[in-house]
Amino acid sequence: MQQRQASTAATGETYQSPVDDYTYDLLQALTSKLEAIEAYNMYAEDEQGSDLFRHLAGEDRQHAERLLEALRQRLSA
Repeated sequence: MQQRQASTAATGETYQSPVDDYTYDLLQALTSKLEAIEAYNMYAEDEQGSDLFRHLAGEDRQHAERLLEALRQRLSA
């Protein structure tokens, strides 16, 4: 498992992330989907674009569920 490394700007020191790349990617992708769903739901309150944004939120909800399931499997392994 490859782990992410990052450096702190203040000290220039590097540290190793406590999660591997794939787990990090799953977390980031899930976070992005959840934020998008929240935004789409807010945009759907506008009468003009409500159907489009509800549809997009529904699609992202399905994607978020798949990502969450993949993350659960990853963490239980």
